[in-house]
Amino acid sequence: MQGFERLLTLWVFLCMIAGIALGRLAPDLARTLDGMTLDVDGAPVVSIPIAICLFFMMYPIMVKIDFAEVVAAGRSVRPVALTLFVNWCVKPFTM
Repeated sequence: MQGFERLLTLWVFLCMIAGIALGRLAPDLARTLDGMTLDVDGAPVVSIPIAICLFFMMYPIMVKIDFAEVVAAGRSVRPVALTLFVNWCVKPFTM
């Protein structure tokens, strides 16, 4: 395990303390973030800041992409061009 994983419990507690301190020192920021919601019939359903943070936490785990391979694949012009052509020029007419 690397340093981050070994000290994960400590990181969690430090982030909790930082969040509490930020809420005490800048209560307007907390109210502003709390007001950023998607509402349905006047009731807040989804907190946008929390949804964004959850997305960035879960997305790399879900896709398990080796980004070095993505960069290498992007350098191959013909397969990328073919994929773009099919997705943007052919697929809209077949859906």
